[in-house]
Amino acid sequence: MLRTLLRPSYLARARFAPRLPARQFHASPLSLKKRLGKKTVEVEESDAAVSASDIDFKELETKMQAVVDRFGKVANEAKLGKSNPLIFDNLTVKTADGDLPFTSTAQTAVKGRNFMITVFDPSNTKNIVSAILAANLNMTPIADPQNKQLIKVPLPPVTTDSKKETVKQLKESFEKLRNGPGGHSKNAHTLASIRGDIKKRLSKKVKKSDDETKAWNDFEKIHRQYCDKLQDVFKTAEKAIMK
Repeated sequence: MLRTLLRPSYLARARFAPRLPARQFHASPLSLKKRLGKKTVEVEESDAAVSASDIDFKELETKMQAVVDRFGKVANEAKLGKSNPLIFDNLTVKTADGDLPFTSTAQTAVKGRNFMITVFDPSNTKNIVSAILAANLNMTPIADPQNKQLIKVPLPPVTTDSKKETVKQLKESFEKLRNGPGGHSKNAHTLASIRGDIKKRLSKKVKKSDDETKAWNDFEKIHRQYCDKLQDVFKTAEKAIMK
């Protein structure tokens, strides 16, 4: 009986037993690569060093031409200015069925110095008028009292100041597409981001060969050509706006 009382209990042994360090989980780059699969491989490849033979000049030119084309669309819209019938297309109209895009509720045509908006459902006419007024476009829509599905919007007068403001906004777009950092989307390239990607990947080469140096110089020439193309589109649009 006495020996039983003096024997340390299981709980006491557990309390005073030395604790083993907790096992820590460590994910190696290899295990992470397996877990993330193809997506990880693609990211690593885009950041990998590139040799001269890896540079696809046709692909790079295609990307840079896409930047120029994208700016061309912006420039055309700027030249049309507030006479562009698509000017209302980005508006949201509050309706009984909830918020709807303008294009789902009406369509716009130009007649003389007026926009003529045809409303699909006459119950939305007042809502479309409110959406245009709230957009601060300096336009006053007028619902036709004889036709509940028709709204007339007189175009605002074009002044020297309004032309300068349009050119200023166009130049901001030009600078962004030429010198901007780009975005995460495949269609969000800029000329600077395309150049920066190639430069970064070439700089990862520990020792550049003559071929790599020549490839970079050739790319720089092509890059300058597309910068000039972008500049030409801007200058042409600027002249058209200011005349």
